Amino acid sequence: MKCPVGKLCGGCEYLPIEYAKQGALKHQAVCDLLEQNKLHLNVNPVHMAKSPVSYRNKVIYGFAKDRNKKVYSGLYVPKSHRVINSKGCKMQPRIVNEILDEITTLVDSMKIQLYSPKTGTGLLRHVMIRYAKATDQVMVVFVTAAREFPSRKNLVNALRQKFPQIKTIVQNVNSRDTSIVMQDQTLLLYGDGKITDELCGMKITFDSSSFYQIHHDQCEVLYNLAKEMLDLKPTDEVLDTYCGVGTIGLSLADACKQVTGVEINKQAIENARFNAKQNHIKNIRFLAMDSTRFMQEAARNHKPYNAIILDPPRAGTSMEFIKSACSLKPEKILYISCDPKTQARDLRQFAQNGYRGQVMELVDMFPYTKHVESLVLLTPYKPKNKKRR
Repeated sequence: MKCPVGKLCGGCEYLPIEYAKQGALKHQAVCDLLEQNKLHLNVNPVHMAKSPVSYRNKVIYGFAKDRNKKVYSGLYVPKSHRVINSKGCKMQPRIVNEILDEITTLVDSMKIQLYSPKTGTGLLRHVMIRYAKATDQVMVVFVTAAREFPSRKNLVNALRQKFPQIKTIVQNVNSRDTSIVMQDQTLLLYGDGKITDELCGMKITFDSSSFYQIHHDQCEVLYNLAKEMLDLKPTDEVLDTYCGVGTIGLSLADACKQVTGVEINKQAIENARFNAKQNHIKNIRFLAMDSTRFMQEAARNHKPYNAIILDPPRAGTSMEFIKSACSLKPEKILYISCDPKTQARDLRQFAQNGYRGQVMELVDMFPYTKHVESLVLLTPYKPKNKKRR
C-alpha cells in the first residue's frame, strides 16, 4: 500500500508489506521475544483483521501552516513537534477524515491561532476525534492552551450543521508545557460529552478520557478469545483490573456469578457503571481505585477470586500487583497486553510467583503497524526449588 507521507509519518511501519504477510512477521517477532526471555509458550497464529484499513476509531491531529501561511493538519513526525499533512489517511474511517478536513478549513478561515510549543504562544493545540463504528457516532475534542476560545460557537455550529454524526463536542484546556495531549479541565460545548458504541452485543458509552480499543471488530475478536480462554463457571467470582469503561468484565458477566471491575480513572468508572445499567447487568460492580493498591488490599484481606484479569497500559503492571495477585491463589489469571515486551517481563515475574502459561494468542489490533495484542492464560504450578550452594 502506498502513502505519500508514509516515510515521514512512521505510524504504519508495515505499510510496504502485503497485509497477508504481516501476521507471520508479528508472530515471529513475538516468538523471538519469548525465546530471549526464556519463556516457553506455544504461540498460535495471529488472528488477522477482516478490515485492515479505515479502522482507527481514535485520532489526534496537530496543526501547522505551510509556506503560504495556509493551515493544514495531521499526525506528528515521531519524537518531534513537527506536523505532517496526513489528509485522507487510509487507516481512518472516511467520516473521520471528512470532519478533520472541515475542521482544518474552518480553523484557517476563522483565523484561530495555532499553539506553538517553541514559544508557548497561541491557542489551538490538537483536535481529537473519537468514532463509534457500530452507531456512527462521533466525538470532537478541541485541545486548547487557554480557556478563552474565540469563534468556538461558530466552529461548533458549522460542524453540527454539516455532520449530524457528531453527537458531542468538548474543549480540553491544556496550558502546560508537556507532550501529554490532554489535561483534567474539560468544558462541554455541545452534547453530553459522551458517545455510545455497540460491542459484543452491548451498548458501550465512553467519554474523551476513557480507554476504548482502537479497532472495533478486532476488539470483539479479542473479548471472545478472552471468554473462551477463561472458560468460566456459573459459580466463579472474577476480578477485572485496569477495567476502563468495563467492557471486558461486562462481556463476561453472563458466564459467572460476580464481576468486580477496578480502574483508577474516576470518569471511566462512571461510564462503566452507566454501561452496566444500560445493559441491565446486575452481577457486576466497579471501584475507582489504583489496580495495584486494590490488589494489595485484597491480598491483605485474603479476598478470594476464581479468575483475575489484567489489561494494563503499555508499561505493563507492577511487581506488587503480581505478588499480591499470586498470593490470592486464583485458579486462573488472564493477562491481556498491547506490548508483548512488557508482558514478557511480567510473565517472568508471574512464573517466579507460581503462575505460568502454556499458550499465547495474538490479535492484530493494529494492522500495518508492528504492534500486536497478546493474551496468555496463567495457571498455578510449583516452581522448582533452587539448589542451595
